Amino acid sequence: MRPALLLTFLLSTACASQAQAQQSPNWVDPPAKSGSPGTGAERTKPAPEAGNRSEAAPDEAAETRRAAAPTRRSARRQERAYGRTADRDHAAEAHRGRRAAIRERARAQAARTHRPMSPAMTPPPAALARSEPDPRFSDWAIAAQRLSLDYLASISAPNGAMLASAPRFYGGQVRFHGRNLAIPALMAEKRRFVRRWPERRYEPQGEPRVACDGPSATCLVRTVYDFTAVSPSRGARSQGVAELLLTVSFAGGRPVVVSESSRVLSRGGSGGA
Repeated sequence: MRPALLLTFLLSTACASQAQAQQSPNWVDPPAKSGSPGTGAERTKPAPEAGNRSEAAPDEAAETRRAAAPTRRSARRQERAYGRTADRDHAAEAHRGRRAAIRERARAQAARTHRPMSPAMTPPPAALARSEPDPRFSDWAIAAQRLSLDYLASISAPNGAMLASAPRFYGGQVRFHGRNLAIPALMAEKRRFVRRWPERRYEPQGEPRVACDGPSATCLVRTVYDFTAVSPSRGARSQGVAELLLTVSFAGGRPVVVSESSRVLSRGGSGGA
């Protein structure tokens, strides 16, 4: 009786287990809940492919080239700067060399130009003596200036006094305004002048300028003066600034005028001539 009950119990237990197995799902582990994303993400994350590793290598090489490019450009700039500096140094050195050569040629030329004269080239003492100023020039210049001022003062004198004093200023022959005249012809010119301008006033401007010549024993005197000439009978008046040129000769010992000329520099207040 007991063995039969035990067999019946085992059979019922087996049937019950089989029925429960048919009703339950056919998986063993339930799916993971959404509350643990980290774990699921770790399971589902795909493994890196071999292709990604091969793409990273070119990127690193390009980055290396980009980092090295400024260094290469800086090196090229330094090379160019060094080349320009070397060119400037070379040009400056060449310029200094050219200037030194020019100075050397100038010194050589000066040495050839200023070399000491040989005894044959040395001028005689007489020639050297002639090049020195004539000691008579100082006395001649003073006498020539005095004669010129006295002559202008005589022209300003009344007619009679002017004509009486005129011959003492001249030698035997005079070149008067381009014409060679003897004293009688010269005095005729003076008389016509005082009749035309009976009232005259000649005033020098400063001291006359004098240049003397030793061989001819003459001095050229230039005197600038203000002049006024009036003719009441004609109602004429002439005034302005003129220059008187006298050649004074010392050949006979006494200073005399051997040439006379004049020119008007400016006119003013002219009422007829």
